[in-house]
Amino acid sequence: MKINCFALMLALLIPISSMHKIDIADLNHIRSEEEVIDLNPAADEKNEKIDFIDEEKIEDPIDENTNIEGEKIDIIKFNVNGLNLKAGISSEEVLRVKKFFKLMGYTEIIEDYYFDNEFKDIVMKYQMDKGLVSDGIIGPNTYAKINEDMEINKINICYEEMGFNADIPMGQWIIINKSNNTLYHLNGNEVINKYPVATGKSPLHTPEGKFSIVIKSINPAWGGAGIHKPVRGGAPNNPLGKRWLGLSIKGGGTYGIHGNAAPQSIGTYASLGCVRMFNEDVENLYDLIQYGTPVWIGNEFKLNEFGKIRSVYGKDKISNYCEYF
Repeated sequence: MKINCFALMLALLIPISSMHKIDIADLNHIRSEEEVIDLNPAADEKNEKIDFIDEEKIEDPIDENTNIEGEKIDIIKFNVNGLNLKAGISSEEVLRVKKFFKLMGYTEIIEDYYFDNEFKDIVMKYQMDKGLVSDGIIGPNTYAKINEDMEINKINICYEEMGFNADIPMGQWIIINKSNNTLYHLNGNEVINKYPVATGKSPLHTPEGKFSIVIKSINPAWGGAGIHKPVRGGAPNNPLGKRWLGLSIKGGGTYGIHGNAAPQSIGTYASLGCVRMFNEDVENLYDLIQYGTPVWIGNEFKLNEFGKIRSVYGKDKISNYCEYF
């Protein structure tokens, strides 16, 4: 009877043991295909190679708007309400726009400040491609489209940096660069502001050299320059506009920095020798400038000879930052 009981128990255990072996085999089979279950952790710790991430070797993703030092850099966009650029204008902004068109593949023309008829044709081609009015004038709509393309293509067009080759005046002083028709208001070596201006019709019309402010006048009268009828001060048609900053040439009443009655002339070579500004710009400058303020006038080459200016051009390219050399 004991033997029979033992045989019965053995008969019952054999199927259970067989089932257990089948389950293990099945699970190992699942693991080999799916690798989802670890039945022997100790063995895997010895044999399985685990690739750990080395955090020190991870490189942060490059922000498209950072420089090589990782500093956040905003793309230097054009002021959509700035000076309208057209044929005859000479300006820093003309140079920047030419660099933009060169990077966009529209031109290989020489990069300079002057907007000539050849460049007008390039602007018209761009305007036509972008569905704009093709008039060859860079105004608010064209500026906005250029800014959009700069953002899309990560194009940054640097402004010039200004350096100096000689001792600079203490306090406030002025540089008028006839090459780009720009007036720079400085305090020591810091540029406080810069303004577009109009200068003489020919290179000889606007004197070059070092001068100073000797007269300040609000709503000056215009004498007609000997060929026109005089115009009273404050009149809307007064060519001198609302302010006069007389230069130390012939007593201060012949050549000066002043407003205008023809804002479309700003940026061009149009005057009889004076330096024209937008009326709101000269009003702002007038309030900041004192008698005796030094004024240096010349084209870029002359200013270099005087030792007062050295323009440093940026490496403008499709990139996320501006370099200077």
